Amino acid sequence: MYRRLHTNRTQSHYREILSMAIIETMALKERFPNITMYGDILKQLSDIKGRVVVDNNILTEDAIYTRYSLGHIAVKNFSLKDDPYAQKLSDIFGGLFDYSAMPSGDK
Repeated sequence: MYRRLHTNRTQSHYREILSMAIIETMALKERFPNITMYGDILKQLSDIKGRVVVDNNILTEDAIYTRYSLGHIAVKNFSLKDDPYAQKLSDIFGGLFDYSAMPSGDK
């Protein structure tokens, strides 16, 4: 069962969600190669991993909205209420705004 970011708003939980979403998106892209949206999602997730998580870049609100459409994709194409994949995308997008301020959560 998926545990939403707001239940444990830490960098380690965010990274866990991001990793799960990348793996799931890769599987969806392979399973449905004609749905280009999954390639776009995977590019954004990979960019977030490199730019925000690995390189520790702090993005402005404008930069986030300009660069990433994950939140829009999740709302437009999936059910946030019932779909854990959509919830992951939504949490990843929302977490971009304060990732650097989240506690590490590492033990």
